[in-house]
Order: sequence, then structure tokens, then C-alpha cells
Amino acid sequence: MNESRHDLSLLHDQTLLELCIEDGHTIVDEEGVIWVDCYDSPKYADIRRYVQETESLSGGRFFARAPMVKLTDETRVQTLLDMARTLLNQETQAALESAYGDKLTQLCQAAVEVKASDIHLEVHRNSTSILLRVDGRRERLKIFAGGESAERLDRAVGQSLAAYIFSLGNSNYSPRLPLNDRFELPCSITKLDEEGKSHRVTIMVEWRVAMMPLSHGIKLVLRCLTPLGEPLTLDNMDLLPAQRDLLESKMQRRSGIIVLTGPMGSGKTSLVYALFDTVDRVARCCHTLEDPIEFEQTGITKTLVEPKRELVDGSGQYLDYTFYALEQLRQDIDITSFGELRSHDTTKEFTRKGETGGLALSTLHANSALGVPAIFIEQLGIPSSIVSAPGLMQLFTHQKLVRKLCPHCALTLDEAKAVYDHHDEQAAYQTKLTQVSTLLLEAHHQVRVKHPAGCEHCRQTG
Repeated sequence: MNESRHDLSLLHDQTLLELCIEDGHTIVDEEGVIWVDCYDSPKYADIRRYVQETESLSGGRFFARAPMVKLTDETRVQTLLDMARTLLNQETQAALESAYGDKLTQLCQAAVEVKASDIHLEVHRNSTSILLRVDGRRERLKIFAGGESAERLDRAVGQSLAAYIFSLGNSNYSPRLPLNDRFELPCSITKLDEEGKSHRVTIMVEWRVAMMPLSHGIKLVLRCLTPLGEPLTLDNMDLLPAQRDLLESKMQRRSGIIVLTGPMGSGKTSLVYALFDTVDRVARCCHTLEDPIEFEQTGITKTLVEPKRELVDGSGQYLDYTFYALEQLRQDIDITSFGELRSHDTTKEFTRKGETGGLALSTLHANSALGVPAIFIEQLGIPSSIVSAPGLMQLFTHQKLVRKLCPHCALTLDEAKAVYDHHDEQAAYQTKLTQVSTLLLEAHHQVRVKHPAGCEHCRQTG
């Protein structure tokens, strides 16, 4: 073998490579030849013994045989040791990616199981906390889907998870800068077939991730973008018949604006999607402007708004709502929606849509539907003459999420008395009874109240 060359293939064994790197003067090639630049190195004897006495090494090819030893120059050995370090680093990185890939999958699966809308990953000075938003409230994740504890996690777990998450989206991850991305992972969900039987199926679930730096760590929020339950339709939103009829009738209008209000996480975007579901999307052209696009919807064209991206570098013209609203004028659109109204320019173009023969929908952070006109005038700078124009403002709504009782353990009032007595919660039962009597004059038999201990289906939450 020509000793002037450095293209030897190394014997790929983690323990052996670690011994050689620790020794600093010895390396072993794939033929079991030991290359040294001196014979009195610290681990030379251990390396020789390992090659000769390890039956599992290279399928036992070198077991119980005296290895060949060759002396070479220090430069060559160091070059080969650098190769060994690279191999080990690649193995370590691959192992970490595999481990944290599994952990992320188990985290997302745990969130999917309880139909969480968001995952909050908070990395603090010495620890990592994971919380899920379920039915509008945050709760701590106690166990990953694989059964591993999710409590008392080290800071390094959160840091590594964050780095892995952004590697999926091909982002340049830095814990010091805000970052937004999205990724997909396979998750298992339960679906009902036409006969009402449940089956487990695996689907690709899309997540939007937003990271914000903290004083001593980072915070990630993962929003589930794939509908996991029933389709986003008005029928599945627990609306009163009169509310549903009003919304459907307003969506048949040819002009005007509809503004949906409510706190963050109250389902405004879901309602927008449900409203579009009521429209004949062949007869009427529907085009939405979104930042970001959360769900795909058949028959609706969607444009991603990028308010921080210039049309041409240095042009000063940005791909924001205002830009795309003007571009839409040539697109023959019947119904459009803006993701959210935040600025004067965006709101001005939005109201112009409703004035010029199209129906426009958007969302707005407001404490009530009654406050929309004041916000338009006082905060967003829309003249009162436009806000009060006949036929323009078609509908303002306000919504909040209400937690639903578990259908498996919810109690009638008669059943509740005995159960609450058993759990020594008579006062709580009397409070509920008073509330029901105050709100409803009749049909008390249709009322259901929360089970104080819950059941396995609701994870004892009721």
C-alpha cells in the first residue's frame, strides 16, 4: 500500500474511533491494519487488544488474529484522525436528529390526541416547559405519545428540539432572532367510516412555528394547521339556527363588508373558512389574501402576503395587503378576504372592496362587535362618512370559544345531584342549579352539567 496517500478507508466502529482519537497517534483501516506514528502512544495497547479480541468487529474478521501494524508519518495519522472525528460527528448528529425527530413526532402526536390547537415550547435558564392549548386553555403536557415523561425537561432538550424543528423548514436558526416557519409530520388520528366505526389512520399534519427570543431562552408556538376534527362548516360550529341563517344570507350579498371580531384563538379564521364553504365557488370567484395561509380550500385562490418583502430590492414597494388589494382589481373577484385589519392603508383598500361591487371579509381584534365602527374611525383612520355609508357595513360579529362538556360523562341535573354528593361538592351543585334556574325557565331535562371527576375520554377534565 502506498503510504504517501491519505485516502485509506477507516474501520467504522464508534468505540474504536473514540480510542484512536483519544490516543492521538493511532488509526485502524477497514482491513484491520493499525497505522501508528510511534509505538509508545497512550492507547496503542488498548487499540491492538480491541481489534484482536472484539468478536463483533467487522463480522469477526480480525478476531483472535494478530493485527498487522504499520509505521507511518505523523501528518498522515493526523489526517486520518481528522477523518475519524468527522465520521463520529456525523454519527452523533444523525443520532441526535433521529432522537429529536422521534421526540418531536411524539410531541405532535400527543397534541393531536387531545386536539390541541397550539403547542407552547418554553426554554428557560435551566429547564424546558411544554404546554398545550386545549379548548382555549393551556395545560401542561405530562407525557409524550411514546410514554416518556414530558415534565422536568432539561434546557438542552428544548434547544435541540427548536434547532431540529427549524432544520425541517430549512431556516437559518438563531436563538437570538424571531423566526417563522412551517413543517409537516405524520400523525395518527381516529376517523369514522360511513358506518360510524372508528379507525386509526396516519395523515400528514402541518404545523406553523413561530419563535421569539426570551431573556434567558426561547419560546416556540406551534400552531396546528391541519383540521383534525369535523370539517370547517357552519353546521359544525355550534351556532344557533338564526345565527347560521344570518351568516349564510350575508354571504350571498354582492357587495359590502363583513368583519369578524374576537380575542386571539377564538376561531375567527375558522369561521371565515366556514363562510366560504357556503358559497358556490364556481359561480363566484373567491380570492383570499393571507399572512400566513393556514388551510387550503377547494375552489378558492389564495395569495400569501409578505409585508416585509420588497417587490424589487430597493424599490420601497412591499408585497403587503395594500399591494395585492390593488392587484386584485384586475382579477374579476366576487368575494375576497383579508387575513386581518391592522393598518390604515389595509383597511382603506378593504373598505374600497366593499364599495366597488365586491363582498369583503376580514377579522379584527376588538372587545365587541359594537366597537368596530369606532375602531375603523378612531384607530384605523377611515372617515365616518364611509363607515356610515348605506349598505357598506353588512355584518359585525363577535365570538369566543366556549368549552364543551365531555359527551361521555356529562350529567343530567338529576344524575348530577348524586354524583356531586358522592364527591362532597354539594355547594358546587347548588351553584349550577341556581344558574340553570336563572337562565332557563323550562326544559331543564335537556341541560347537562360537568362531571366533577371526568372520565378516561376527557382525561378526567369533564
